[in-house]
Formats: sequence, C-alpha cells, structure tokens
Amino acid sequence: MTLSALLMAFYTLIALLFIDCSLREGAEKGGRWDLDRVLGLLLCVAWPLALAGTLLVAYQEREIG
Repeated sequence: MTLSALLMAFYTLIALLFIDCSLREGAEKGGRWDLDRVLGLLLCVAWPLALAGTLLVAYQEREIG
C-alpha cells in the first residue's frame, strides 16, 4: 500500500466520522430533515470527493509531465 493510498483511507475515515456526528446531532435535535441538515450531510460527502479529484488530476499531470 502506497503512502497516498494510506492517507486517502485515513481521510475517508475522518469523513465518515463527520457524517456519523452529523447524523447523531440531527437525531438528538428531533430528527427533522430540514435544509441545513441535508446540506451538512452533503458537504460531509463532497469535500473528500473534491480531494480525490484533485489528487487524481495531480497524479495524471505527474505521469504526463
């Protein structure tokens, strides 16, 4: 396993922990699915995907150049 794969796995674990915290917090506050709760969960998923895309582009640029 390469260092980048290990770091990506660690980063994904952190994202999952944030999603879990967001779900638990929403359940404690009544469990309503309002816009703020949905947006928070979507952002928990979006930032690791943005990082993965950035790493992929950087890797491709390194391979080309």
